[in-house]
Amino acid sequence: MNHLSNAFLVAAITLLTGAVASLAEEGMQPQVAIITGEFRDPRSREIGFQYDSAPARTTSRVILDEQNRFSLSVPTAWGTLVIGRYESGFPNLWQLLKFMVFDKRELFFFYVEPGDSLHIAVEESFFGPSYSFSGPGADNNRFVVEWMSEFGPFSLDYEGLEIADFKHQVDQRRQDQFEFLAEGREEYALTPGFVDYATAFIKYEWAQRMVSYPRHYYRANGRENKAIVPAYYDFLLDIPLADEKAIVTPDYDTFVDLALDWFAKMEAEDREQHKAPAMSKLLQLSQYGLSDSAQARFDSIYEKNNVPILGLSQRIDLSRYGLSDSLQARLDSSYEKAEKPKLSEQFDLSRLGASQAKQALLDSLFAQTRSYRSTYPSEDAPRVDTTDGKVVFHLAKEGQLEEFAKTRKLSEKIDVSGLGLSHSLQAQLDSSYANHKPRKLSDIVDLAQFDLSAAAQAQLDSLFAEPLGWTTWSFAQRYDQAKKSMEGRVLYWYLAGQVIKGFEGGSEQFELAREKWEDFEKINPHPEYTEAVAAALHKALRLRPKQPAPDFTLSDLNGQPVSLSQFKEKAVFLDFWASWCGPCISNLAFLRQIKAQMADQQVVFLNISLDESDSAWRKAVAEHGIKGVHVRAHGWGSEVAKSYNVTSLPEYYIVDAQGLIAERLSTVRDTDEIIATIEKSL
Repeated sequence: MNHLSNAFLVAAITLLTGAVASLAEEGMQPQVAIITGEFRDPRSREIGFQYDSAPARTTSRVILDEQNRFSLSVPTAWGTLVIGRYESGFPNLWQLLKFMVFDKRELFFFYVEPGDSLHIAVEESFFGPSYSFSGPGADNNRFVVEWMSEFGPFSLDYEGLEIADFKHQVDQRRQDQFEFLAEGREEYALTPGFVDYATAFIKYEWAQRMVSYPRHYYRANGRENKAIVPAYYDFLLDIPLADEKAIVTPDYDTFVDLALDWFAKMEAEDREQHKAPAMSKLLQLSQYGLSDSAQARFDSIYEKNNVPILGLSQRIDLSRYGLSDSLQARLDSSYEKAEKPKLSEQFDLSRLGASQAKQALLDSLFAQTRSYRSTYPSEDAPRVDTTDGKVVFHLAKEGQLEEFAKTRKLSEKIDVSGLGLSHSLQAQLDSSYANHKPRKLSDIVDLAQFDLSAAAQAQLDSLFAEPLGWTTWSFAQRYDQAKKSMEGRVLYWYLAGQVIKGFEGGSEQFELAREKWEDFEKINPHPEYTEAVAAALHKALRLRPKQPAPDFTLSDLNGQPVSLSQFKEKAVFLDFWASWCGPCISNLAFLRQIKAQMADQQVVFLNISLDESDSAWRKAVAEHGIKGVHVRAHGWGSEVAKSYNVTSLPEYYIVDAQGLIAERLSTVRDTDEIIATIEKSL
C-alpha cells in the first residue's frame, strides 16, 4: 500500500499543531502521538477511537477520506492503548478491554507513546482485519496484536471457588503473561515505555482480581468465605497503591477503588495485628449518635445472630407461602446441599455442536477448573472444546454466549418432588427465587431498639449490602481516603477521577461533587486535571433539573420509531438498563411497585436497553415481564447514552410534562420518594 500523500500529511500536521497550541496555552509540555492509517475495503467510512487521556477517557471519531485514509492526534503524557471500532455501534470499549473481550471483525487496537508517529495499514477479510505497522512503535504494536489474541477472555466460576484454587488460576495467568512478555522482548524491539506499560497491565490485572475475589465469591455463593481473614489482604502491602506507570492501564483504577475501601475499613493498628474490626466500627455507627455502650451491645447482638450462609429462607420469604417451620427447614437443607451446576446446566452445549459424550467431558473438566474462556475467531458455527485442558468457547461475536445460557429454576436446583408442593406453589417459589432480595442488616439485628431513624436504618441496610463490612464507599469517601493514603501525581489523577464520577452520578451526588471540586481546585498542581474536571462539570450542568431533556429516536420491539418528544404533556421515567446488568434486574422489584402505584397516572415508563444483542434484549424483556415502552440503543457509545452521560448501569431520569429534567437517580429503592417526584412532574 502507498503511504499518505504530502497533502494528507500537511492536514495531519495541521491537526497536530492545533492540539499542541491548545496544550501550550494551558502551560503544559506538548505530549502528542499521531496515528495515520489506511483501510482496504473498510466496513464503514466512520470510525470511533477511544483512549485514556487521564483522568478522563476520550472518544474521537474520524471519517475516512476518498482513499480510505485517516489521521488521529492523541494527546497523552503516557503510553496508552487506542481502541477503534467501526461506527456500527461503539461500546464502552474500556470496559470490554478490562475483560479482554473483543470481536476481531469489529475492533482494532494500537499502542502509542508521546511523540510517536505510527502508520497503520488495515486489510479487511472474512476472518477479520490484518495489520501492518511502520514508524516509531511498530514493534510494540506487532506484539500487542499477538498478546491480545493469546490472552483473551478469562472468566472464573466463583461458585465454590475456594482461595487456593482461585489463587492458582490467577497466579498462573500472571506468570504466563510475564513469560509471554519476556519472549516478546527477545523477538521484538519493544520500547522501555511499552515494557513498563505491559508490566503494570499484568500486575494490576492480577491485583484487581485478588482484591475483587471476596465480593465475587459472596455474590456467587450467597455467603461470605470465612477463610478470608484480614491477613488475606497482605498482598496489598506488597503492591504499590500509587503507581504512575499504571495510570492508563484498564484495571488500575478499579484496584485503587477497592484497595482504598479496604484500607478505610481497617484501622491502622487493626491492620498491623491482623485483627478484624467490629461491625459497629466498619459501619461507622458513631456517626448515627450511638454511644460506646450501645455500639458494644450492637456488636454482641450481631455476633450472636450473624448467619454465615445465606440460605434459601434468607433469599426469599418462605413464610409468606404458609409453609411450616419444618418444611422451610427441609427446603433450606436441600438448598444448602444442592450440587453446583454443571457446565451443561448453565449452557445449551448441544447448540454448540457438543455430543452427549463431549458434554460429559466438558462437565468433568469444568468441575476441575471451575472456569472457562471465550475467543472470537469469526467462525460461522460457534463451538466449544477443551483446548490445552481448558474449556474454550469459540464464538462469532462478543455477547453471543448469552444466546446459549440456560435459566435454572429453583425447582431444578433442588429436588422438591417429595415435599408435597403443588405445581402452582413451585412456580411461585421459582419466581421469587429469580427475583430474590439481598439480606439486610435489619434481618440480623433489630435496629429499632437502638432508636435509629427510619432513614438511618435504611442507610445501614444499604451499606450492609456487601459482605465483610467492605461496603463500597461513595466517591466522596474515596476522595478523602485517597488524600490519606496516596501521594504524588497519581493522587491528583485519582482525585480528579473521583470528582468526575461525582458529577456523572445522580442528582444526590452533584452538590457533594461541587464541594470536592472546590477543594480540588485549591490543592491540584496539574492544570490538565483541573480542565478535565471542569469539562465534566460543564457536561453535568446540562443534565441538571429544569434543563431540557435531550430528545432521541430509537426503534421499539416492533421496529417502530419512538421519540422522547412524542410524550409531551406526560411525565416520562427513563430507565437505562441491559439484560446482562445484575443491579438492573435486581431493581425490577422496586420498579414494579412504582409502576403499579402510577398505573392510572399520565406517566410513561420508557425502558432504554444498551444491549448489543437484539435477541438478549427481547429475551430479558419477556423473561422478566418488564412493563412499559421498550427501545434499544446500540451500546455505551450510542448517542442517547452519551447525551444522558450514561457511564454505568442502571441509570434513571424523570422528565416532567414540559420535557424538562426533574431528577436523575442512581437507585430506585426509595419508592415513596420517587413516586412523589413523578407526581410533581405531571
